[in-house]
Amino acid sequence: MLDPNQSVSPVGRRWLRIAAVGIGALLLGALATPHLIYPFGHDQGIYSACGDVIRRGGVPIRDCFESKGPGVMVLYAIALSISFSTVAVHAFTLAWQAVTAALVGWTARAMFHPAAALPAAAFYWLIYAGINYWSMNQAETFSNLFIVLALYLAWRGVGDHTRTVPNLRLLLISGAGAGILMWFKYTFGLLIAVIGAGLLLHAWLRTRALPTTLRAGAAFAVGAIAINALVLAYFALAGGIPALIEQLNVFRELFPLGPPRTFPEIVQFLWRFTDNGADLTGDYKATVPQWTFFGGGFPLLFALAILGGARFIRPVNGNGLARYTYLVGLFIAGLAVVAIQAKYVQYHFTILHGPLAILAGAGVAAAWLWVRASGAVARALGVLGGSVGVIALTLLVIRMLPWVYDAYINIIVQGKSLREVHLESRVAPQLYVADYIVEHTRPDETISLFADAPWVYMLTQRRNATRFPFADVWAPAHGSWTNAEFGRQFYEQLAANRPTYFILTRDDYPWLGVRHIDNWKRLTDLHAYVEANYRYEAENGPFLLFRRKD
Repeated sequence: MLDPNQSVSPVGRRWLRIAAVGIGALLLGALATPHLIYPFGHDQGIYSACGDVIRRGGVPIRDCFESKGPGVMVLYAIALSISFSTVAVHAFTLAWQAVTAALVGWTARAMFHPAAALPAAAFYWLIYAGINYWSMNQAETFSNLFIVLALYLAWRGVGDHTRTVPNLRLLLISGAGAGILMWFKYTFGLLIAVIGAGLLLHAWLRTRALPTTLRAGAAFAVGAIAINALVLAYFALAGGIPALIEQLNVFRELFPLGPPRTFPEIVQFLWRFTDNGADLTGDYKATVPQWTFFGGGFPLLFALAILGGARFIRPVNGNGLARYTYLVGLFIAGLAVVAIQAKYVQYHFTILHGPLAILAGAGVAAAWLWVRASGAVARALGVLGGSVGVIALTLLVIRMLPWVYDAYINIIVQGKSLREVHLESRVAPQLYVADYIVEHTRPDETISLFADAPWVYMLTQRRNATRFPFADVWAPAHGSWTNAEFGRQFYEQLAANRPTYFILTRDDYPWLGVRHIDNWKRLTDLHAYVEANYRYEAENGPFLLFRRKD
């Protein structure tokens, strides 16, 4: 019989903690399993089309144009090389996010306190679990790993009171990790600058020695420059430099930086983020309810961040000010990246998830320390902070429950296939037209969509006859250099590769304001070529299919 007074041994307590963490991780993982059955949105369709080109030996940007950097497309190529399916991409992304969440926890532990690690990791994972289907698997999604990695290595590289000289090797690797961000989105250069500035301040506060501080900054800069030089060398060897220059011209003309924002506008952006991360959970179909209460817990994450600041901002060997320079700086820079992108969309806010989760984890750690303090006020603050953390965690979990239940009913109870689930989604028309194309073409034939339904290429497993998986942005830009140049390239590649089908969409698909029939007619050479060499064959939902005459 067990003696209730007998304490558990240290080894036993360790195994109990490991078991508890393992069970918690499994439960958190289960909350994200609905991601595996989500369909692809517009951007994911682009990345899958370009990823397929890359896995076949193509060069990013040169052989498949996209306005973002090649990083996200390369990662799609890796996932699709494992299995050519949406499930493979979603599983790859979830694994990537699991690593990111673990690194978020390690960073919170290193910068604040061991008690910050698990809450920070859990917050990050749950924030991502409740993301919109259109917002997942994006450049921001994958970039968070490199942001947190660079931050962690910068912090450890400069060190604490136990180290008098920065570890230049760690700072070099930190710079390389940060440098990779440029190849996901060029505007992420602002985040690199913030990490570098935080590193310089941290090194100065730690050493008060200008030469040592400059060496630390130089190591970071060398790492960032080296990784960018390697990527540019790859493009030079692959003949992709002209495509990069062309892409920069497109940015200059069609993606100008937004006008300076007023303070009320910045506050509005921040307020929008406090409402479930400025996004709807899941949302690939309208039949699943949104259980988003009190902003899905996001306001409470900010409250925890403020609590953590009250406890940890006190300067100890320079660490207090440095840690908040890094994290608040990254959050402000991320908000600036959202604000300066004239073409704002909700998934841009994903770049804020890492700093917010770490700061919220610090708030839980502060509560843990206060509960163990001797003063009544400190203990009251600890109870308050702990309660806020539990409620935030609960609200983040609750918003996923309808989607978990829907996935369980559809897949486990009703035994639906992935295709049947996707046919109930907002992107079902793409599946129907894909079925038609597969039925009327051979696997070695090509197709071309002058439209914004790039997932069709993956669904049909038919190669794109041009380098343009989408028509948005450039096709409606009448009178611009980009419109004329890309229209010429589209026409020449269409004439050279002679796809079996040329496909248009009716107006207002996939969103209001799309007018690709008119855009096509305005490109006179392309319009004349299609009119002369293709005949109208069928209408399939919003899609108009023209088949080659010979």
